[in-house]
Amino acid sequence: MYAKENLGDYYADTAYTPTKRQQWEAANSERDTVVGSRLSWVRQTQDNAMEEDYDFSHLEISEKEDRRCLENNAKGDEVYRLLKMRYDHQAIMPPNYKSSARYFFVSMALGKVVSYLSVIAFIFFLIVYALFLAFGNIDSKRYLEIVKVFFVLLFPCFIVSFFIWKGGEWVNRKKDLAFRTRKGPLWQLNRQTGLFTIYDPKNAWNTRLEAPFWEFDAFLQSSPDTQGSATYSLILYHPFQRIRQKLDAQFPPTKMPGELVAAWQFLQRYMDVSQPLPDVPGLEIHRHKDPTTAAADQQQGRNPRYWRDMDEASVKKIQEEKYRKNIRLR
Repeated sequence: MYAKENLGDYYADTAYTPTKRQQWEAANSERDTVVGSRLSWVRQTQDNAMEEDYDFSHLEISEKEDRRCLENNAKGDEVYRLLKMRYDHQAIMPPNYKSSARYFFVSMALGKVVSYLSVIAFIFFLIVYALFLAFGNIDSKRYLEIVKVFFVLLFPCFIVSFFIWKGGEWVNRKKDLAFRTRKGPLWQLNRQTGLFTIYDPKNAWNTRLEAPFWEFDAFLQSSPDTQGSATYSLILYHPFQRIRQKLDAQFPPTKMPGELVAAWQFLQRYMDVSQPLPDVPGLEIHRHKDPTTAAADQQQGRNPRYWRDMDEASVKKIQEEKYRKNIRLR
């Protein structure tokens, strides 16, 4: 443990420590549940996160967002109003995109897939008919005719899908030109206060439920995709208020339940003020602002630029190692 149970003036009395969860569980052993796999709380959460949390691009994104906050003197909830999201040493508030934005992202992803498939299919047919040509099954004139047919069929698919993919990426960088997030957030996890807040989706910033983090149970819930395969989501559920909140906006649904177990470990570590923040690229520039984390980093002699001084290939290697470890989690 890096901090005592009495954590000083920075953290609120409701700030989370594992002892509070243990006491709450002991007092509420009989409580309501929901369908799904309930995830366990642990005393000393390991430093873990989803594969996506180790992405190299998060370094640049975090620094850019931090500069905008400093330039606009944005603090607290003002950070969300400025950036339409928040991810720092105090709180996590994911973007609350409109439905049109979700369709936009799906279209962009499909465009990327179809672009790759079009190129792969064209190359595949080139090779196959080149073998026919080499073994004398067709002549060169017939080969060129076949190549022309496949080009005419696949090239328009490639052009349209490539435009959707790359055009979408450009629009995504210029968010204000294409779509907007809703005025208020979906939910907020606040490390400093220890509270999990669920907002009313129909009334921006109106609180539907606010309660200490340790009062929620975490579940993995599965639902079939279009092919019938199970896709998992992470939810937090308050057993007495009987209100649940999917965390898809921060931790996307996946077919790999181990990735969401890692996300749950990340959240416990993030909220536990007796331990330092999770050591992921996106939080590095904020570590010195959190008292417990700053003390732990000083004690351990952690390089404050550990992730920023690392090359992209090294970060990618760590990301892949985390993924291989996460998919084995249960």
